[in-house]
Amino acid sequence: CMDVAGKYLNIRACDLLGLTGYDHPRILEDFGSSGSGGKFSTCPHSASRKLAATGKGPIMDDRKSLLWACSLLWCAGCFSTGTQRMPESAASPPTSASAAPTAVDQSAKQDPKVGARLLVAAAKLSEAEANKQDKDAEQQFKVRYLAKERYQLAVKLDPGCIEAHRGLGRIYVDLADFDRAQDIYKKAQAKFPKESIFWYELGQMHNRRKDFAQAVACLQKALEMEPENRVYLTTLGFTLARAGQTEQSVAVLTRSMGGASAHYNVARMLFHLQRNDEGMQHLRLAVQTNPNLENARQLLSEMENRGPANVSIEFPVGA
Repeated sequence: CMDVAGKYLNIRACDLLGLTGYDHPRILEDFGSSGSGGKFSTCPHSASRKLAATGKGPIMDDRKSLLWACSLLWCAGCFSTGTQRMPESAASPPTSASAAPTAVDQSAKQDPKVGARLLVAAAKLSEAEANKQDKDAEQQFKVRYLAKERYQLAVKLDPGCIEAHRGLGRIYVDLADFDRAQDIYKKAQAKFPKESIFWYELGQMHNRRKDFAQAVACLQKALEMEPENRVYLTTLGFTLARAGQTEQSVAVLTRSMGGASAHYNVARMLFHLQRNDEGMQHLRLAVQTNPNLENARQLLSEMENRGPANVSIEFPVGA
């Protein structure tokens, strides 16, 4: 069902905009192939806009069809490798999606934003599928490349689509093409100077490159624009800990999660970096600050009974 919904999102984007195989052959070719898929990535700052209902008629059916595709993914739990195939009748989009064109349908074709949003949704599905750990490297690259093409077309259709710019940069980071990712983010910052999300994404890119000084500078810039954003605070706090700025890390994390959890998470980072003595200090501080913090108590017990060398502390890529 992942294949069906992803391909259906693509074909509806082309249909709404009146695109043909000549305009973008990869989209239509993909609709007849197999192997696409994806998931949604965590989003600290959503720039998506809701589609406005402009009237009644087949365009509303188009939107119902999009809901049908997305609901199929989420309700059926189909974020899988796609080894199982749906019956032909179940895979087909609702018949209402192919109703005869009306004035409302024609107006939708004149609005590239509709197609861009559909493509962004399909690209996010592909991103999620590629991020699954059970993907082999070759297949993962293919799915990410498909997501990149979808984001590129979305940017072309609607240059003002923030999520398309953001997703394109993120895909380049996943493809380890950091120069192109940085170029995407820098251009987006110039185009959308009031959007903090591109400073956040640029900081995350520097984290992936383990350039923590640059990452801290970018995340601080994002926080200047949105001082209360907890995701920005948490990411900056972990980045400071990774960069060896422990006290600053505790101060920032305290703002986003409280003192006890701040010490606990800094301790985990220090154990991850094999700075075990410092880690034990912060872990004990976490338990002293809040004796009811169960995760800290359990970890402290493990560390005291088994020793830091025998306890594995994992962090995401780039941490």
